[in-house]
Amino acid sequence: LLALFLVLYAVLRIDNQRLTELQKKMHMTFSAQEQNVTKYQATNVEKMLNENLGNSKSVKIIKSDKGLIIRVNNRVLFDEGSAVIKPVADKTLDEIVTVLTKIDNPVIIEGHTDSTPIKNTKYPSNWELSTARATNIISYMMKNAKISPKRLCAVGYGEYMPVADNTSISGRILNRRVDIIVLEK
Repeated sequence: LLALFLVLYAVLRIDNQRLTELQKKMHMTFSAQEQNVTKYQATNVEKMLNENLGNSKSVKIIKSDKGLIIRVNNRVLFDEGSAVIKPVADKTLDEIVTVLTKIDNPVIIEGHTDSTPIKNTKYPSNWELSTARATNIISYMMKNAKISPKRLCAVGYGEYMPVADNTSISGRILNRRVDIIVLEK
């Protein structure tokens, strides 16, 4: 309490120019500390993910401007043309949500497909399929890990954000994916 009064007294005695300089220095100091915490968290998250998923051939950890992308191949998660999560996907998803429960960063779940037209009555287009897949991953996270829905967002891109050429089988396999993006704070 005494320190507070001393600071208030000192601030009142400083002219405006000095006060402005002090504010700038304090802002720079706190901003630098905040950035270091965010970088530490991102590094820590990446380390935890690599420890849990490092041996998985169907999951990639990618650094991006937005944060960390956990890229999961659809073959692990869903059958073709379906948004129902396969039982064998539970292990992979549980390893991911274990890490996500240890942080409080916002998370975007992006569903992606290839450009092959969908041929079923449940999903009129790849857009609806990719969105349903992203939404089902979010439901899984909220149900099994109690991750707050305030941290989660579902996005369906259909075939419109490919990472490879859709004219080859290997390219289409890479394009069918779910990206779980852990955003920087």
